[in-house]
Formats: sequence, C-alpha cells, structure tokens
Amino acid sequence: MITINESLLQATNGHAHPLRTLAWSGSPIVDACPVQGAYGHVLVLTTDGALHGVDLDSGASVELCRVELPAPPQDADRLAPSLRLHASSDGVHAAIVVDRGQHGVVVETQSGAITMRLDGGDYHAEQVPFSACFVRHEGRNVLVHRSAWNRLDAADAATGKSLTERHIAAYEPGKDCPEHYHDYFHGQVRPSPDGSRLFDDGWVWQPVSIPLAWSVTDWLASNPWESEDGASVVRVAMRDDWNTPACWVSERQVALWGTADWDEEECEESGKGPGVRILDATVQAAPPPEARWPMAIDATIGVLDLFSDGKRLYVAADTGTSVWDLATRAQISGLPGFTPRFHDAARATLVAIGPHTIVEFPLAWLAQA
Repeated sequence: MITINESLLQATNGHAHPLRTLAWSGSPIVDACPVQGAYGHVLVLTTDGALHGVDLDSGASVELCRVELPAPPQDADRLAPSLRLHASSDGVHAAIVVDRGQHGVVVETQSGAITMRLDGGDYHAEQVPFSACFVRHEGRNVLVHRSAWNRLDAADAATGKSLTERHIAAYEPGKDCPEHYHDYFHGQVRPSPDGSRLFDDGWVWQPVSIPLAWSVTDWLASNPWESEDGASVVRVAMRDDWNTPACWVSERQVALWGTADWDEEECEESGKGPGVRILDATVQAAPPPEARWPMAIDATIGVLDLFSDGKRLYVAADTGTSVWDLATRAQISGLPGFTPRFHDAARATLVAIGPHTIVEFPLAWLAQA
C-alpha cells in the first residue's frame, strides 16, 4: 500500500486547490502513463525494469512483471536519451522505448511476455523521441511505431503482426524518388482524443519541422501508404524546430507551442514569441490570423508540454503550469511548482511524476474556482 498525503496548492488566482500525493517507496520511477486497467489507473515503470499497476483511489500497488530494459545508446555525442513508457488505454500492453535512441520492446503487462522488439533505425535517431503510441482499431490494441527514420508502421500489439505491410523502393541518388518514398524524419506521434487521426511532429532537411496529421482509419483499413502520401495527410505547419510541445485540443485542432509563422520567401520564422498556434489538422489550408495566440508568459522559462481537456489549455513549464480558457483565451490560473507528466482524461486530472512520488491534481476544482 502506498502512503497518500492530502495537501493544498496555492494557485496564482488566490484559490487553494487539493493535491493528492502518493509516496513511492520502491525502486525509483522512470516513467508512468494513464490506463483504465483491471489493476488501477496508472502504469508505472521503475529503474529495475518492473511494471507496476497503481490504484490512485486506494493507494494499492501491484508489481505486474519485470522486463529487460532496452539499452540507451552510448555515443557521447548524442543528445541525452531517456526511457519512455507508452500504454494501451486498457493497460494490457505497454511499449518501453528509448527516446533519442533506436530500440524498444512491447510487453503484455500481466505476463511480462515480449510481443514485439522494436528497431527504429539509427539514422539521426538522436534528433527525435522514439515514435510510438497506441490506438484502438477493430477491437484490438494497435501500436504505431517507427521502423525506419522515414517509415511508420502499425502492428497488433498482442501478436506483433503488421497491419501496414507495404513495399517502398529505396531511393537511389541521381534518380527520381520511388513511388510513396517519404523523405521525412518521424518524430513524436500523438493520437487525437477519439483515436481517429495521428499527429506527427517530424522534420525534413534544411532542416525544418513539418508536423503532419492523417487518418488512422484510412491507414489501417484501406491504404497502407496513407502515412506517406495518402489523401488524408495534412501538413499542419512549418517551423524552425521540432520536438516542441503540442497537443490536441479537439478532434480537429492541435495546439503547437510558439507563435511564429514560416516565411516561405525568407525561409525563416517571423513573429516568434511565447504562446501557441491553434491549427486545423484535418484540412490543408492556410491558417487564419486568429490561429496565433500570444501569451503573457516569461519567454525564458522552459515550456515542457501542453495538455487540453477541450475547454482549457494547460502549459506545463519547469516552474509550474499556467491554465488558459480556450474560448476566451484568458489565463484562468497558475499552479506554481506543479509540472504534470500527463493528462488523464478518464479521471479528469493532471498527474506529475517524480522518482518517489505520484501527484494528482483534479481539474474539477478549476471549474469551481
């Protein structure tokens, strides 16, 4: 049983909000993610390779299995790699991958059986997170994963069977690109709230970031080349940098951190500043002026991630979290010192993770404030 401590967080709007802190006494936590599993609400990965299920209401914790963790690259010139945990919504399958690395594994959480060994290739893998996420398709857990720098695949997480078998000829210098060839480095991939579309924050040589989005259904049900050049592919934006915070704010729109627009003539960004751009990820169209949303945030703080519950946008920085209303674009509050790792949509909470703590913040209190 985990010790649960109740406390209050003093917000910048003057309200005191309750926090629930679960004190973790085992091996340090590496990462965690929300699930709706038979064993609890959070799947936790610890430094000893154990996966634990945690019930946030009772504080009960159970070790589900242990796996051999994928080894991070030893190249001293690489940007710092890190282990990252992804899980299916039902908590049955998990992927442990090396962000800014090459390898990962997919495990059945209750038995510890390895169902897939992942290899994303080593060509500039240090530039991006290991592309991986889970979606549901035709009643099964599907893992979307990078299988080469310029290729994503999807597989049945229970068996490892590919759902996107296709052949793309290799590019030969001096010749025309083969059909479906994708000159694109895949980055973080995030499914829309209903899992119908994928957002991919990847990059191309100049180098510049070109986030893409496309239909999961079209990809898995009718066209295995959909992620390369399918009819549903939308170029969401063009930016100087990739690996920047982003999240879905609805089934159609994504929020990208940074207000800059890309100047095609000058081949550079203009209008840089703290804030977001709210962009349609379902149609190819020039973003309207109102897509830019400047925010009164200190430009020197490190913004780590964005989250949304469809009503509010949460800007998670290394100093805390600011809360913004999507409809009015006004800042509602600030949560000093609280930096969430993920948004649990099922429980309507933000959750912060430390080596020895799991801290839950109920979003309902913001609505009541």
